[in-house]
Amino acid sequence: MEIRPYQPKDYERMHKICYETSSGFDSEDGKKILYTMYCDYYINEEPESCFVAVNDDDEAVGYIICAPDDERYQRVFKEKYAPTLKELSLFKYLFHYAGEFFAKKIRKNYPAHLHIDILPEGQRQGLGTRLMDTLIAHLKGRGVKGVHLGCGASNPKGVNFYRKYGFKETPPFFGGITFFMEL
Repeated sequence: MEIRPYQPKDYERMHKICYETSSGFDSEDGKKILYTMYCDYYINEEPESCFVAVNDDDEAVGYIICAPDDERYQRVFKEKYAPTLKELSLFKYLFHYAGEFFAKKIRKNYPAHLHIDILPEGQRQGLGTRLMDTLIAHLKGRGVKGVHLGCGASNPKGVNFYRKYGFKETPPFFGGITFFMEL
């Protein structure tokens, strides 16, 4: 499988990957919440910091998406994406801004944040490491000094991957762990 930059033709496949690697977003409104929180900002606003793993048919089977500047992300998200989120789910809206409270503390030294998802057919083949390597090289090339992400403490594959990759971590808080790495 190949790692390449995001292309607009990947949009629907990325939504599919986002949905199929999540849980608890089964309604149509749930899908809109999921895409608003974890996908659309990145591919619409920061496509140059999005990379996909593709199969032999050039179909995305995994991705890594990133906001290199969390302060910019928060500003744009609040203006363009939060109204949709608030309209669909006040709880998810408040959850997002609870995350913003904790991100403020970490983003000074680790200003980028990322999401990575891979369909089961692409897992256990080194794609996560290759996607991460691609993004890290991209961020270093832009002079970004650190990156962070959130992961559910109940996601042992994710937790182990980030630890093995070399991320440091905060203690679990409300069921989540914040991972961070200096670049």
